Amino acid sequence: MERARPIRLGLIGAGGISKEHLQAALKLPERAVLQAICDVNEQAAAEKAKTYGIRDVYGDYKELLASPDVDAVIITVPNFLHARVAVDSLRAGKHVLCEKPMVTKAEEADAIIRARDESGKQFMVALNNRFRQAAQWLHERIQSGAFGEIYYAKTGWVRRRGIPAWGAWFFDRERSGGGPLIDLGVHMLDVTLWLLGNPNPVAVTGKTYAKFGPRHQGAWPGTSFVPNAAYTVEDFASAFIQLENDATVLLETSWASHIEEERAYVEFLGTEGGVRWEWNVAGNRQEVKWFRNESGVPADVTLHFDDQGERVALLDHFLTSIAENTTPLCTAEQGLTIAKVLEAIYESSEQGRQVRLEW
Repeated sequence: MERARPIRLGLIGAGGISKEHLQAALKLPERAVLQAICDVNEQAAAEKAKTYGIRDVYGDYKELLASPDVDAVIITVPNFLHARVAVDSLRAGKHVLCEKPMVTKAEEADAIIRARDESGKQFMVALNNRFRQAAQWLHERIQSGAFGEIYYAKTGWVRRRGIPAWGAWFFDRERSGGGPLIDLGVHMLDVTLWLLGNPNPVAVTGKTYAKFGPRHQGAWPGTSFVPNAAYTVEDFASAFIQLENDATVLLETSWASHIEEERAYVEFLGTEGGVRWEWNVAGNRQEVKWFRNESGVPADVTLHFDDQGERVALLDHFLTSIAENTTPLCTAEQGLTIAKVLEAIYESSEQGRQVRLEW
């Protein structure tokens, strides 16, 4: 059987996160070709092109979309541009892998879903944490009923010092959509809901705080705040989320807080067992602890995962969805669900009340 032609990729956005996608593509040489890259800072795009062996460089993403040599695009532009660029890309006949958050406003998701359906192309959100080895292991165990009925989850991604001071747009809620809630919380909420089977959230109570950024404290070590940049986002957020299946989720996330170290975690309580999945972000070391009883006696299990390949697994899955015309794991509909919950958390914090969600 003739081997399928590699899928030709175009990168829209040459900022920091683009490096992760470029490196992943290089590890799949038989499946993908880095064909083009675009950025309004064309010099930045040219530098990435030289480093990663990309043939075509553009300063206008619509010129990239007009190229017949590009089959699919990876969108890594600032958050507020995700929806616009995604819709334009789908309408241009390109498959789309879009960085998180999919949108900054839930209402923008409808246009993406409509453009996807009308184009017949694949659209996937780049939520890489679903592809971690520990997440895949947990998903299999939960689906098999190993933990029984899961009725409570606690999840979060908290940093001690990690405000991304290198980009002024991160501080502007109109362009970023928010602070750590939409930057880090989106990951943890998504992977938690996915592990639980994607039940619809029905009620949200949330609170956000800005205690470090307005004082120009809490930036990444070795970085400094952009001069004269207004700080209009939170640097800590927490929320209590009720799900349609009567389970509840407690979420916390921060860019800066007085804690021991940066950590990301998911914990579940089930009728037949509990589990804690945690990773040290800096070292990417992951540990899963499974708490259960056998014959009434505690029989706990600890597993360790050295996970370095989730970005490659994500891209490989996206390429497979294109080649086989199958629905990708991270859909636009699920991106809409996350957007609605994040909006509800911000609304709850601003209004000081619980917010109900309708489906």
